[in-house]
Amino acid sequence: MSEPALSNSNNDLTIIIPGLNGSGLELGQLPRFLEDAGHNILIPEIPGFLFGNPASSYSDWIQALHQIIDKQKEVYAVINLAGISMGATLAALAASQRTDISSLVLMSPVLRYDGWSVPFYHPILNFFYYLGVRNWGYSEREPFGVKNIDLRRRIREKFKTSKVSEVGAASISSRHLYEAKGLMTSTKNSLNNLSCRLLVIQSVEDDTCSVWSANEILDRCRSEVRRVIWLGNSYHIVTIDNEREIVLNEVLNFIAQTSVVEKHAIDPATSDNRKILKLRVGYE
Repeated sequence: MSEPALSNSNNDLTIIIPGLNGSGLELGQLPRFLEDAGHNILIPEIPGFLFGNPASSYSDWIQALHQIIDKQKEVYAVINLAGISMGATLAALAASQRTDISSLVLMSPVLRYDGWSVPFYHPILNFFYYLGVRNWGYSEREPFGVKNIDLRRRIREKFKTSKVSEVGAASISSRHLYEAKGLMTSTKNSLNNLSCRLLVIQSVEDDTCSVWSANEILDRCRSEVRRVIWLGNSYHIVTIDNEREIVLNEVLNFIAQTSVVEKHAIDPATSDNRKILKLRVGYE
């Protein structure tokens, strides 16, 4: 696990989870951007979920994440969770199973693969897996989750010499995809237990998942504070695509607001806690 940099005296930590079989490259400038603003950041190592290890079960992924959070709770008073793609799905499941997560940031969360670039034969691959045919993987292909043409070209060139890039691994194993399906189902079934402050950032042109996943989360969660940012000029990997600066600033603002709310909540001298919370209610 990469230990967080203690950027200042703030007692908050934001744990940011990349996508399935991905790496910190998918997060773009977000970790450094938050650190420069004075927030402590941790990109956790989750064996079997991130790039570099054979796939393990999604129950192992969520257990590992809980253990990481438990360890960091010994150091930090405020824990925020964030994730992109299937990392967002994993973060949502963890947050729904806990009451000590201050805020949750979901970027392109996936509850089902129904984006416009998902191949029509995707369900057939799951059928083969059930039959025991498991020596296959799904290879990334254009548009690679990015709308920016120049970035897409650079990713295409990078995949010629590297197995991982800013959009994740060049190939995702059948086991990863099978476990991801279980994760999506478990997360969807747990949404009614999700109650922490929530920010969802979703592209309306997402090539991997439609807006259905974001709307399902917003409709079924119990979070009093929920906000959604709809992007119109990006695809799935919103942290590096055309509207990345919007993503950076919206995440920073939301995390900063969390720090203010938590400070007032634990300060007995503060008398306007309810007013502060009311200012955050509702999503747009």
